[in-house]
Amino acid sequence: MRDEEARAQAWEEALEGLVLHENRQVVYLNPKAAELLGVNREKVMGRPLLLALRDHRLEALALHGGERLLEVRDRLLWARALPGRLYLLDETEGQRRLQALEEATQTLAHELRTPLSGMGPLLEALTPKTPQEREVLALLKAEVARLARLVEALSPIRPGPKRPVALAELWPRLEGLLQERLKGRVVEVSLPHALTTDPESLLQILLNLLDNALKYGQDPIRLLSREEAGGDPLGPFRWVYVEVRDAGPTLSEYEALFLPGRRGKVEVGGQGLGLYLVRRLARALGGEAYAGREGEANVFGVRLPLD
Repeated sequence: MRDEEARAQAWEEALEGLVLHENRQVVYLNPKAAELLGVNREKVMGRPLLLALRDHRLEALALHGGERLLEVRDRLLWARALPGRLYLLDETEGQRRLQALEEATQTLAHELRTPLSGMGPLLEALTPKTPQEREVLALLKAEVARLARLVEALSPIRPGPKRPVALAELWPRLEGLLQERLKGRVVEVSLPHALTTDPESLLQILLNLLDNALKYGQDPIRLLSREEAGGDPLGPFRWVYVEVRDAGPTLSEYEALFLPGRRGKVEVGGQGLGLYLVRRLARALGGEAYAGREGEANVFGVRLPLD
């Protein structure tokens, strides 16, 4: 079988939907796309694109480019559009599982919060009489504090009031919080942008991103911001990207590091929740967190709406 025939056959059998279009007309759609869109592909071949998509949001995405999660005829579809091509992936079951996991997580955090809040004062009221008792009490306090941080991390994210924030104004606070950690390190800062957001949530995001780089990355570390037009015609027109870049080696995986417990290590005092919280906070602010390799740098950052 020739390469071209093999590729065509692969798309016929693919689990991802593909729609090819030209001049607003359907050129091709594979069986999976027909299934996801609920159409008979023989009847829409060569017909107007909207007739196949049956959704003005999908049509706008296909014509203008970008990517978006949309609810289309009781399905959650992740749609990605490139010139002349629209890719469709059914995320319905995955999103349902994530929602169920989030609900279970919030229930667990709620159930643990009350007993933990009472344990702290009880431990403070204890008076150790021997060095061994003092050591045990200190360990118990540390464990309760750790569990309290874990519960807080699992609790629903509720950003505070938004206001115009110049990113540069956050650096002195970050420098003060990380003063000991920054000694002897090479950190370059370039934060010329401003946006309207919750400054405390943004501070926590930057604190976690810098902490991640200081623990696991290599110098020089760069904290920077940039502004770009959004690729999604239905979303915010412009985004501010805030990134921490480090010169460490290429990692075997990036996306999985945003899952709880995937990067924290006992020997560096981590619980693996830093990047997990970054993503939750970024999404609560209307943005997204990301990571990857660019040139010689590992990049961990967030994309936030400018307005």
